[in-house]
Amino acid sequence: MEEKKVHDLMLLLDEYATVPSNSTIKEALEVLSKAQRDLHSDRYFHRAVLVLDEAGQVVGKLSHWAILRSLEPELIKNDDEASLARAGLTEDFIKSIKETFSHFAGGFEQICRAAGQIEVKDAMVSIGESIDENAPLSEAVHQMVQHVMSIPVTRKGEVVGILRQSDIFEAVAELIRSSDA
Repeated sequence: MEEKKVHDLMLLLDEYATVPSNSTIKEALEVLSKAQRDLHSDRYFHRAVLVLDEAGQVVGKLSHWAILRSLEPELIKNDDEASLARAGLTEDFIKSIKETFSHFAGGFEQICRAAGQIEVKDAMVSIGESIDENAPLSEAVHQMVQHVMSIPVTRKGEVVGILRQSDIFEAVAELIRSSDA
């Protein structure tokens, strides 16, 4: 039996939620909700929105994690911490300032409303690894166990779809269930 290829399980870009990079998180969530409603019943829900540049190329992914991360304001960046330390402030004092002023100041609902106005390009995770559409699923599994939930699928270097962990898992589970051993 020939091993399945990535293209056998991937979702094409037009089947996936996508937004331009200058969209807001709120707009991206609306697109994601629509994509969930339009998804075929034999597929798992999307856990991200793909972010497109001006030319329509995939440049990032706005995942559940990235959206939740946008709720945490970064008032003091690492560079600022180094400057404050050089100014003589202790590590414990800098830590207490960050804790006092970063955790949902102004109320959780207000933080969520503000996060909805953040542009996705400021919250997304840039696209890193990709996989060719003709690669075997075993190669995709190897990439997935490196702690990624989905991998952009390419054809001649251009992203044409996405392969999700849930889709690979279902194929693997089916092979295990149907095995004679």
